[in-house]
Amino acid sequence: MAAGPRARHAEVHSVGNEACFDFTAWVDLESRERGQKDVVLERVTTAVPWPRGLAPHPSEERIVVLARGRHRTAGGVSPDVLDHAGSLFLVDTDIVEPVVPGEGAGDAVAHNAERLTGPSQDPFFLFDPEAGAPIEDTHMDRPYCTLRFDAVSENYFICGYSGVDLPGGLFRKNATDSIHRYDLRTQRWYSVELHDPSVVPEGELSYTVSNEHYPHHDPETNPAPHGWLNGGDNAVVAGEFLYVVAKDNHLLVQYELAGIRADAEAGPPESRPVLGSSARLDFRGEVREVPLYGHSALAVHDGYLYVGYRTSSVVARFALDADGDLGGAPGQLIAAFEPWNAELGDSANLMDLAFNSQGELFVSCATRGRVWNVGVPDPNHVFSGLWSGASADPYVDLPQATGKDRARVGNILFDAEDRLYMCSGNYDGANGLGGVIYRAR
Repeated sequence: MAAGPRARHAEVHSVGNEACFDFTAWVDLESRERGQKDVVLERVTTAVPWPRGLAPHPSEERIVVLARGRHRTAGGVSPDVLDHAGSLFLVDTDIVEPVVPGEGAGDAVAHNAERLTGPSQDPFFLFDPEAGAPIEDTHMDRPYCTLRFDAVSENYFICGYSGVDLPGGLFRKNATDSIHRYDLRTQRWYSVELHDPSVVPEGELSYTVSNEHYPHHDPETNPAPHGWLNGGDNAVVAGEFLYVVAKDNHLLVQYELAGIRADAEAGPPESRPVLGSSARLDFRGEVREVPLYGHSALAVHDGYLYVGYRTSSVVARFALDADGDLGGAPGQLIAAFEPWNAELGDSANLMDLAFNSQGELFVSCATRGRVWNVGVPDPNHVFSGLWSGASADPYVDLPQATGKDRARVGNILFDAEDRLYMCSGNYDGANGLGGVIYRAR
């Protein structure tokens, strides 16, 4: 077994205006003897444009996939491209084909999706091509990301990241950040969280929106929704609560599910922030308050809430009580990935977390299209997903497996048979739209 992480104090370096902790000082660099199993890569569907969320469906033969909306590297929002942004699709998991590098999708896979529902103008702020060019629409709440299912209330939850993807790699943030829910009991959309865009002057809408505008009012004196989230991008259900993270204002917010579970027509739930841009972490007996930035991924397993951070490039876990509420114990560092490199302008770009039935944690990182098997989490042996000095080989290397150097991976999901589903923006279909769901087994 490995001797454990290097015992030296972590350093602090800056990312933009934020000081980031150098967590790489604590990773375990001596555990490559834990080899990865060979995996077979399959293609399940190319019929969902630019997928950005996966969730189970009550019928075990299907999964639900969220369409993100056309992104900036594909040319951004266009009235001429039907990208189904905000729609949920049913995908048959019995329809599948092997991935052969250089070969596109077959006919069955290319048509393997049935639209479950599309977004509605209320509570969504949908792009209206009749109102002018995308740059003029300061209210649209796309792109949409993450998809989580609460079996008790039969609700699907998604985040509206709120902004305008424009051609040429440009992005303009809007201030209509949201959480929407689709209730299977009524087959209607409802609002869980919605930021009030009127509090942000249009002149302050740029690549980012200042965090001073979040929440949009004093939550002590106003009813929900409070508009906590600046760039909400992932969620998870834990016991009695829904947890959602926001990447831009580095926040984890807790929402009470009791009202929604009892009544499909319940209004926005009570909510509160529970983790901000720093946390107490226990480094092998030494408890330190450390900065944590870019909250971007969530998972729940065996009494812990796991949080992935895109800016800090780490995964930490925090103990939950029997109701799914966060306790007061210090968190623990579980894994560290390639941190931000100012010269390259890049990092591992941590996207999502998922557990298999063996209790192994899997982490998807977009930049190099990789999914890592961290193994059963062990804070005494912090996993390294560094580009040099990784604790193990990637579980899936999508560029290598598909023969496409720019293949990327986003949200991930395990089914009951421990098959791993992955969202990708690859162009494997003949319809000119990006979007593939791959499966590794």
